[in-house]
Amino acid sequence: MFKSLRAVRLGAGAAAALLGGLCTPAWATYGGGACHSCAPAPVVATQLSVVALAPQVQTSYQTVYETVYENEPVTVMETRYRTAYQTENYTVMRPVTETSFVQRKYTVTKPVYETVNQERKYSVMKPVYQTERRERRYTVTKPVYQTVNQERRYTVMKPVVRTQQLERRYTVAKPVYQTERRERRYSVMKPVYQTERRERRYSVMKPVYQTVNHERRYTVMKPVTETVMVEQPYTVCRPVTSVRQETVECGYFERQFTSVPGPVVERRVRVPVTECDACGNVVERRGLLGCLHKKKVTATVAVQTPPRVVSQRVFVSRPVTRDVSETRYVRETMVRQVPVTKCRYETEERVQTTPVTTCSYVAEERVEPYEVQTCRYVAEERVEPYEVQACSYVNEERVEPYEVKTCEMVAEPRVETIPVTTCSYVNEERVEPYEVQTCRYVAEERVETIPVTTCSYATEERVENVPVTQTRMVAETASRQVPVCTAEQVPVTTNRVVARYVPRTVAVQHYTTVPVLVPTCLTCN
Repeated sequence: MFKSLRAVRLGAGAAAALLGGLCTPAWATYGGGACHSCAPAPVVATQLSVVALAPQVQTSYQTVYETVYENEPVTVMETRYRTAYQTENYTVMRPVTETSFVQRKYTVTKPVYETVNQERKYSVMKPVYQTERRERRYTVTKPVYQTVNQERRYTVMKPVVRTQQLERRYTVAKPVYQTERRERRYSVMKPVYQTERRERRYSVMKPVYQTVNHERRYTVMKPVTETVMVEQPYTVCRPVTSVRQETVECGYFERQFTSVPGPVVERRVRVPVTECDACGNVVERRGLLGCLHKKKVTATVAVQTPPRVVSQRVFVSRPVTRDVSETRYVRETMVRQVPVTKCRYETEERVQTTPVTTCSYVAEERVEPYEVQTCRYVAEERVEPYEVQACSYVNEERVEPYEVKTCEMVAEPRVETIPVTTCSYVNEERVEPYEVQTCRYVAEERVETIPVTTCSYATEERVENVPVTQTRMVAETASRQVPVCTAEQVPVTTNRVVARYVPRTVAVQHYTTVPVLVPTCLTCN
């Protein structure tokens, strides 16, 4: 602060010296000749330095505590039950299927289609169109327009401008100049500077800081943990094994062949015939052509066809009795003691000591020496010749002609021709030709070829492969998952609210007054 005041004081002194050095030649050469009215009066100019109190802002930082509530995670162990699965092996009778193919002959009746084109005669009604021209009479209302000119009278205000020539007389003061040489005596105030040392007393508001401990009472929710044994029912799956007898059909299919006698069929068989003469004696023909002259005689004989073998699949039953173990799980409710932790909050009053710093200002008087430069003026008489130009005014009368325009509105009647159109309707008869198309139907005979398909059935023998499936049981070991209830401790995180005091720095502004040196100058009195 003292350095700033010293710098201001030195700057004010330098400015005063500079102003004093610059003002001296001006007063010596010019002497204030432009101010004729102030020339006879004495001029005293004094330069003083005035100390003024200027406001100054000081910023200080103060620590303030504020309460912040935060979430604090708390981990507790919680018992949870989960279902686990164990692998258990057991024996299963798995059926194994074997397939073999056997040929089977069967007869199929196959359709044979034959298409024949046949003619069908039918009559069609053919349309015959004929066009006739006819006339239609109708009446039309035709508009007839007629235009008539009508006169409309109206009045228009027409402006009439008139110009008048007038004269204006006025008086002009005409200057007449005359130059005279004169002498002027004037006094020049010559500045004489003198430096004096003075003391300036001023008051400074000195800050005094005082720290006081304040007690702040607040309530905290204190957690109280209690462990209580609670009975908890749980379900246990207890296995119960039972054995039952099961009869399984292990039969199989086998092929059996049966001989079926053939049907009796009538056939024609040749029978030998012996020729006899009239006496009953047998005539024998000898020679090469003897056998050619025998008579061929056939007879109908019932003949049984050879037997045929028929194959058929027959199921052979083979029941097998076995013991099957069945395991079922029976739910059983049991009770166990489980520790349960309960947390309750109790209010607890606490006291916190907070330091509070207060700032008070004490007035302190200080003495500051400073230099004052005084300026006094000494009168010095000088003589300066100058020319005075006297001006006298002579009145002169002048005449100026000017025009005056006046505007007058005159009513003027006018006539306007307006065309008016009237419309009247006249009936007019018109004739419109139009065509009418008539249709009549004429019978026409046509022939249509229609394909006709006939179907006849032919017998066809086919052979197919028939799959024969045989099933046998094979013992196989399988595994299955058995549920087992297990208990485990799982950490569970919960949040609780905790109060915490956080210091924070706050900027505080203090206003003080600082003396500032202000130079002032007294001019003409």
